[in-house]
Amino acid sequence: MRILIITNQLLTTCGVSKHLLYFLSEVKKREDVEFTILCGGGDAIDDYKNLCKEVIVNSAFMHENRSTINFIKAFLFLVQLLAKNKYHIIHSHTHYADNIANIASYFVKVKTLQTVHGIIEPIGILNHYPSKYLASVNEHVYDYLIKQKKKSSKNVKLIRNGIPVPIKIEKAVNQKLKIISAGRLIPEKGFDIFIKAISKLNKDTLNKAEFLIAGKGDYESELKKLAAKSNVSIYFIGEVKDLNPKLVSTHIFVTASRSKSEGFPITIIEAALNRNLILSSKFLGHDSILKDKINSLIFNVNDPDDLTEKLEYAIQNFKNMNKLIERSYNDACTEFNLDKMVSETVSFYKEILR
Repeated sequence: MRILIITNQLLTTCGVSKHLLYFLSEVKKREDVEFTILCGGGDAIDDYKNLCKEVIVNSAFMHENRSTINFIKAFLFLVQLLAKNKYHIIHSHTHYADNIANIASYFVKVKTLQTVHGIIEPIGILNHYPSKYLASVNEHVYDYLIKQKKKSSKNVKLIRNGIPVPIKIEKAVNQKLKIISAGRLIPEKGFDIFIKAISKLNKDTLNKAEFLIAGKGDYESELKKLAAKSNVSIYFIGEVKDLNPKLVSTHIFVTASRSKSEGFPITIIEAALNRNLILSSKFLGHDSILKDKINSLIFNVNDPDDLTEKLEYAIQNFKNMNKLIERSYNDACTEFNLDKMVSETVSFYKEILR
């Protein structure tokens, strides 16, 4: 099978890009499927060149460059590419790309598939889920496609992200606990809640921990100002290309997301696989995996006081958190198995082509 993957950009820190990086790293071992990537650009293109047959870059496919003219340019480019290479399936990872692919499929015989990484905000003129075949990364996305968008359950598959399991390394706990939050520095991720919660910790608890924020984004300067105003010591370590080496040395991972649209953040699973205790907000879809006091500690969205309480408890009782950490690790290994993702995706390709 020859599969053309279309995505927005291949970026160093991006959930969709990581999804593709992990997937292609494993699926390249198979001989029954061949991949080409078509993207709009990105800073990590070189990382993908040895994982597939070819990486093609055309800025007209970038969502940020969308316009009537660029849509037409992208469509014409894709039709020519399809006529030349005879792909069997176009697997899109954005709705913009999938709209281009679906129109092209009327002129060149090819099947289309869209992986839906999160619920798309209902704005704009394009169909957000144009393909007949869809893959969702989490239950709440799957339910939305079936119940709200009336998609056929026969054509929608729940295929979780697959993530490689790192080598186990024992963490030193006879030192300050390292507590990290990571992601794009945008309001939806709730880093302001994390900072406010830290500022409310009692002095004894603060002395037992150090706090890190990894990532970059438009909200960075505001967050640094908030941290300074709150008089809390937080290390902003910037964009981290591979978060795993950092998570090896941290003990607690916090996500204060207020999102009502994303799928399930890969950073949470990476943290669990590196045996970090997970503290998470009740973002939409969290409960498909995270269970309070079973494999994580859960706090209310937009509630720094609740997060402060959970941080106090976690830091003061960290030596008693092993059961939660191991349960989280085991759940991540089972639910986000990389071989499983590859097998289910390739099986779906074959089903689509029957």
